[in-house]
Amino acid sequence: MAGYALWESGARGARGFDASIYEGVYGRQSPAYGFNDDRAANTESVRQLLSELMDAEKTSKSQTAQELRDKLNDKREELGDEKFKEIMKELMEKADVSWLDYLRRMMRMWFPELDDTSPTPSPPSPGPSPRGGGGGGGGGTPSPNNFGPSEPMSNLPITEGSKHFNYKPDESSPGKKPDNIWSGFSQGPDGNCVTVSAIKGAMMKFGQKPTDVFKEVKETANGYQVTMRDGFKLDLSKDELKQAARYAQFKGDNPQMLTDANFMFAASAKRAQMEGNGLDDNPNESKKSFAHAMQSLNNGEMPHEALDRLGLKGLYRQSSSSELASGKLGVVAYDRHSMAVIDGKVELWGRRGGAPKQGIAYAFL
Repeated sequence: MAGYALWESGARGARGFDASIYEGVYGRQSPAYGFNDDRAANTESVRQLLSELMDAEKTSKSQTAQELRDKLNDKREELGDEKFKEIMKELMEKADVSWLDYLRRMMRMWFPELDDTSPTPSPPSPGPSPRGGGGGGGGGTPSPNNFGPSEPMSNLPITEGSKHFNYKPDESSPGKKPDNIWSGFSQGPDGNCVTVSAIKGAMMKFGQKPTDVFKEVKETANGYQVTMRDGFKLDLSKDELKQAARYAQFKGDNPQMLTDANFMFAASAKRAQMEGNGLDDNPNESKKSFAHAMQSLNNGEMPHEALDRLGLKGLYRQSSSSELASGKLGVVAYDRHSMAVIDGKVELWGRRGGAPKQGIAYAFL
């Protein structure tokens, strides 16, 4: 079972909340400063304390965790808020996905007045890149060489999806398909290709809007109430939607489609938090918090899991790459990556590729 998730993640748990990953990225010395530089020493000190705190929280060592929080607060007082913020932002700029999520949480705790403590992601490349793939784990990124040539489908400017979270349910033009499913929204640097391909396929099958893909979406005082096509119901807060938009790191040239995709990603994560997530990892990990649930969408999955989390179980079937290549709408997974297949062509990071290779395939009914 676990082998099916390898396009998304090398070793399950290679990311998660494991301080050793961070140490492997940074080593013991910041490359931007000399070994005896005060800034480098302070950065390393903060990094080490955060790594130990994350490990203590993960293993429920409450006394140790409190001692480490006290040490971090002492360090913040010693350095002053501005220097401490600079160090945190430097660490965030170099962090991997799971470590970045933890740093964001700590930054919001220390500096709640900051609206968005996440660093601006580097502009994604126009096509597949070693970073812009499905690799949710260390070493599990897909190789762009495995997917053949691709072509751009738009000359509009690409924007980040993190700011597109002001969703309003809209039932006008029900069932209207996306004008440009290729570049309207697409995967960014995170390993959430299974969720991305499921959302793209669902948009092309049922319509672009969440009110098309789901049975019902109602706005409430604090957020939204969603009823999926399989009858599953969930409540999603506006803050959770905002978190999801930042965490997903989608990109695209259609702000409304980015908003719709962020909403579906958030709903998928919320269901993972409520039900658990993962056939080949610990399904209870995602139940710990909404942040854990979002991370579970980024660490490699079975091909059909994202379809089920959108409430579409029973609305797709197993298929073949050849059937999808002939024009049947669906999703396919091979070479550590999952893709929507539209009109016989695979979607590749906002571009249109060729016919799918042999892989694990599902077609919509």
